[in-house]
Amino acid sequence: MSYTPEPIRAPRLQGTALSLSAVALEHRFPGAAVAATTFSAIGLKQFRELTPTELPLFLPLVPAPVPGTPGTSGPPAADAPDLEHASALIGSPEGEPTFPSVMDYARAYRQGDITPVAVANELIDVLERHNRSGATPLYSFIAWNRDEILKDAEESAKRIRENTPRSIFEGVPVAVKDEIDVAGYSTSVGTSFKHDTPCAQDAWVVQRLRDAGALILGKTNMHEIGIGVTGINPFHGTPLNPYAPDRCPGGSSSGSASAIATGICPVALGADGGGSVRIPAAYCGIFGLKTTWGRTSATGEYALGYTVGNIGPMAATARDLALAYLVTAAVDPDDHGAHAAPPPNLDRFQDNLEGVRIGVYQPWFDHAHQEVLQPTRRLLELLREGGATVVEIEIDGLEELRLAHLVTISLEMRAAMAAELRQRRRDFGDETRTNLALARYLTTTDYLQAQKIRRRLSEEVRRVHRQVDLIATPTTANLAPALPGSRVSRGVSDIVSMNETMRFLVLANMLGNPAVSVPAGFAPNNAPVGLQLIGRHWEEALLLRAARVCEELVPRPLPQVFYAPLGAQR
Repeated sequence: MSYTPEPIRAPRLQGTALSLSAVALEHRFPGAAVAATTFSAIGLKQFRELTPTELPLFLPLVPAPVPGTPGTSGPPAADAPDLEHASALIGSPEGEPTFPSVMDYARAYRQGDITPVAVANELIDVLERHNRSGATPLYSFIAWNRDEILKDAEESAKRIRENTPRSIFEGVPVAVKDEIDVAGYSTSVGTSFKHDTPCAQDAWVVQRLRDAGALILGKTNMHEIGIGVTGINPFHGTPLNPYAPDRCPGGSSSGSASAIATGICPVALGADGGGSVRIPAAYCGIFGLKTTWGRTSATGEYALGYTVGNIGPMAATARDLALAYLVTAAVDPDDHGAHAAPPPNLDRFQDNLEGVRIGVYQPWFDHAHQEVLQPTRRLLELLREGGATVVEIEIDGLEELRLAHLVTISLEMRAAMAAELRQRRRDFGDETRTNLALARYLTTTDYLQAQKIRRRLSEEVRRVHRQVDLIATPTTANLAPALPGSRVSRGVSDIVSMNETMRFLVLANMLGNPAVSVPAGFAPNNAPVGLQLIGRHWEEALLLRAARVCEELVPRPLPQVFYAPLGAQR
């Protein structure tokens, strides 16, 4: 067994070339020939020649452990944690933290240093002055409502004055990806046209945060319909990467990552069907969690890649990621997939990783740019020095799984956009049109083949997880790509770069495993680098514990562009 992927060779398209590509693919002639050439370049011809004997596995839903086994203890998140409980549960970081945390907001409000109304006014000022204008426009938000933000902030301030805060999240600003419903806002999934009808109610996860007292700021920008990894949006602009302003923020949850890294909010929601939480987390130097498939409710999420996607929290700190997970991972009675989930917990969150076995498939891990490998190898070595055991492993079939994911998510996203493609395909951006048009040349046979590969690799990775507790990889094989000119770009189709970005991520999406991206350090040009840890199903608590340990090992300065709503630059 060996890991010897064939190199992908495909042209990078933008501008007129990309527009012509979209039009060509939308017509059988010459589209079929263009698609055949592209599929050959990415290895689909060999994928179609495989003869797996496994039955297809259509949903990566793994039965929850029996109560009392590791990963199931701890109270369900029926109520959001209050300040005192949360303090005991997650502890405090050593030294002065870089980013203002949920706990910092809670303390500042409780001590009367500042109010949610003052924070709301500051953030509204930032959004109105800098989101789409200014010397360095942010483009992190698609929509916000000044009156609603202030009304909610005043209600939070009143509860705090009356000593009846709903939880530690009372008055804490939180942002929501434009793939997830928020009452009063449309869910446009980053398009230019799906914005006519405001949602009548919150998605389940948004309601959980609102019930906890969180101050919902609005809808964050995203790669159009989530079908790309750069975060470039031709209609709403490309969100700022505050650590590397000349580089992309990553996608598709680009606006959420940018809002966190610029200090606008400590927590945001993203959604991850092919790395869409973990990519921007890595590129923007923050934390991102893809939960076990079925762990987080999909009620109120735009179903783009149903069998591969998860809503997931993103945060500036590991502790905030853990708190957001605890609040949002409660079982939703209306989501049948989520019924299988055991109660979320943060067991042993404050422990070190002594005795934890971290698996590394070295040829796979090393299939990355040297600027990525240096900080990720260093962080792994620090974890080993801290008591973790690093174990060499092998995983067979990774290239087949990469193609199985490409087939699965492409066909599922095209199906999700079927009505729009019939009625308004010319209103999509050129990159989105090209990707959706390519998917029309995939077949039902391809989809069934992909689900057979999914079952094969599910068994393979379960075998590996009997040897190790976590699997480590770089989050992405590359640094954040350079911006292609203006932040308001028509888009770029770069299959080679996309493959490098997604190389290590699709395993968790296809197989349903939880995975977390943690900041691992910086390249010589100060671009952030992430380390990914993949866990067993339902064992988010270990991933979050590992994220906390990593955070204490890797120093992070503030980014070049940063706002401090609490009024104190750190």
